[in-house]
Amino acid sequence: MPKKVDYVKDEKIVYLKEILKDFDKFEVGKKYVFKKNYKFGDFEYELHKLNPKMAFMYIFDGKIEITKKSNDKFEVIINLNDYLSIAKMRRITIFMKYESENYHNYLFWYYRGTWHLVFDNLVIPIRYDSRLLKLIFVKKPQKFYLTLPELMKRPLPDTEFGFPIIPSELYLYSINGKKVSEILNHYKKKYKGMPYIIRVKLQNKKIEYAIYRMLLKKGIFEYFKDLSIKPPFRIRQDDIKDYEWGYTNMTIQKIERMRGGQFPNFLTAVLQDYDYDSVNQILLKFITPYHEAFLCGVDYKNDMWCMRLPGFMYKYKIKSVYKALYDLDENTKMFEF
Repeated sequence: MPKKVDYVKDEKIVYLKEILKDFDKFEVGKKYVFKKNYKFGDFEYELHKLNPKMAFMYIFDGKIEITKKSNDKFEVIINLNDYLSIAKMRRITIFMKYESENYHNYLFWYYRGTWHLVFDNLVIPIRYDSRLLKLIFVKKPQKFYLTLPELMKRPLPDTEFGFPIIPSELYLYSINGKKVSEILNHYKKKYKGMPYIIRVKLQNKKIEYAIYRMLLKKGIFEYFKDLSIKPPFRIRQDDIKDYEWGYTNMTIQKIERMRGGQFPNFLTAVLQDYDYDSVNQILLKFITPYHEAFLCGVDYKNDMWCMRLPGFMYKYKIKSVYKALYDLDENTKMFEF
C-alpha cells in the first residue's frame, strides 16, 4: 500500500524571506506546498526540509538549496538558468521579494535577455557565466557598541550586515563569496551617483550635436515643435529627485525617411557610438533610459535604417556588436564578411 504523503499548505513558502525568517518552524519530513497547477500536474511551490540544517525549495521543477550554517547564517544556492520561461521568471522574481519603500522591491529582474540584481535604485547586470548564485543571508543579532565620551549604547550599523531584505532583521550578506557591502560601495563609487546613460550623453555631447545637425540637414530628422506637454506649474521638493537626471532632445525622426521595424524614441535616446564602413555609410548606436540598444545607419539614399539589439549589447561598441552578431574572427574586417 503506497505511503500517504503528509502535505501542509503554506503560502509563506512563496517568499524566501519568510522561509529564512521561520526556518526552524518547518518540520522535517513534511512537504509544504502552495498553489496547485493542473496544467503542470503538481504544486508550483514545494518545500522539503530534509534535516534541521537543510531544505530543498522547488518552484515548478527548479530546485533551490537552503542550508542553515548557524543560528544567524543561511546559504541559498540558485541557478537562474533554471528560470528562463516567462512563468518561472515571474515566480522566482516574486520569491526573491524584499521589504522596501520603493515600488520595485524585487532582488532579481530579467530584462532583454539579462538577469539583474536590484538594490533599490542600483541595478547591476549578472554575467552569463555567473548565473549560479551562492547567496549568504544573515539575521541581525542584537549586538551593540559603546561610544565615547558618553558611553552611549548604539546598535551596529546596517552596512555591517549587507543589504536589508527585512530591515533590522534579515540581510543579504554576500553573493558568490563577495560581500554585498563591498559590491554596493564599488558601484556607487564607479557611477558616482550619475546613471550610465547620462555619463555617455555628457561624454559624447559634441559628437551627438554634430551628427544630429547632419541628420537635420539631410531631412531625416526635424525639430520637435509639439509643446502641448507643459511642465507642471510647481515642482514639489519630493519630485526633484525624479527629475535630477532628466533630459529631452529637441529632434525627432521623419517616419517616411526611416527603414526597419523598430527604432528608438529619439527624444530620449542617446548616441553611444558611431562608425563608418567602406561604402560611404555612417553607423550609429543609440541607447535609451529603458536599457534598450539600437543599431542605425544612414545609407547612400540618405534614409535611416534601425534594428533593435539584444539587451546584453547595451554597452557594446559597434565593432563588438558586429563580431557578436556575425561571429567574425580577428582577421575579418567589419564589412568584409
